[in-house]
Amino acid sequence: MAESLTYSDDEQAKAAQNKAEQTRQEPNPSQSQHAEGDPAAREQADIEQQKMHGWDFAFSIVVMLFSFIVIGTSLTMPFSGTVGGVTTEWYESPGLLPLFIGCSLFAAGLSVFMQSKNEQGRQYFMRYFSQINPRGFLVSAGGIISYIYVLITWYDFFLASSLFLIIYIGLYHLDQPDLSRKLLKIYYGTIALSMVLFLSGIGNWLNSGYAYTTDFILVASGAALLVTSYKATRQRPLLRSKLNKMTLLALIFPAVLCPVFRYFLLVPLPNEGLVVEQVFNHTYYNYISTGKQTEELSLSEEQLSELEDAF
Repeated sequence: MAESLTYSDDEQAKAAQNKAEQTRQEPNPSQSQHAEGDPAAREQADIEQQKMHGWDFAFSIVVMLFSFIVIGTSLTMPFSGTVGGVTTEWYESPGLLPLFIGCSLFAAGLSVFMQSKNEQGRQYFMRYFSQINPRGFLVSAGGIISYIYVLITWYDFFLASSLFLIIYIGLYHLDQPDLSRKLLKIYYGTIALSMVLFLSGIGNWLNSGYAYTTDFILVASGAALLVTSYKATRQRPLLRSKLNKMTLLALIFPAVLCPVFRYFLLVPLPNEGLVVEQVFNHTYYNYISTGKQTEELSLSEEQLSELEDAF
């Protein structure tokens, strides 16, 4: 009987603790009902939603136009034939990866465009144009531009893609204004530092000793983003669960994408550095494809120049 009473008391204590924790995490129902019943608050929420649909409409058009530029640029690269004495198949073309990225951007932009159009996004954009805050657009556009022209241009493709996914999934999936500001400071601080290093030539000097020294900048930046995010969600189980999924996705997606393009489609990645070259290429060519034989091809300087101009 004593053991039964003790077990019952423990259960009651745990139940009380769980209830208290749930009360801290969930909004007060009376407050939610009060907000829902307030006409002014409901009207303001509707206006904000309409502004969001209007901005989605405009941003989707910008994304689709940008995707056309990416697709058009990728189509200028040779997809098959003989260039500089080297014969290639369509699946070996370096234009395949940017073509994939461009098509994905277009599909995403088209999806947002159709959804916002169904929600009268065009009308709302024209109505609230002067009141729309462009910060969201600038953040999104700045992220895409910095990813293409800074991250994957100067850094390892895997690290660049993982960093990009961490910052932008974190901004929109976690949706915490204070945390978002901290993440943006780290991300754009990394972009600013990268531009200073590589435009000044310091980055090349750092890589003269070890070819992938500057890739550790992204390793440190990614670690800073994750540490900041985990600290901010320390006592918030729901956000911590989202953060765990986000971290896994940011690492698994590039880890699948890189080998698919690099070894199955034979498409060279924009920049192969600390992870792609030192980990993926080393593992694949030394332990997986050891039975494959390669044939050396001697090219003249004219053929090398022609090949370099083509790609």
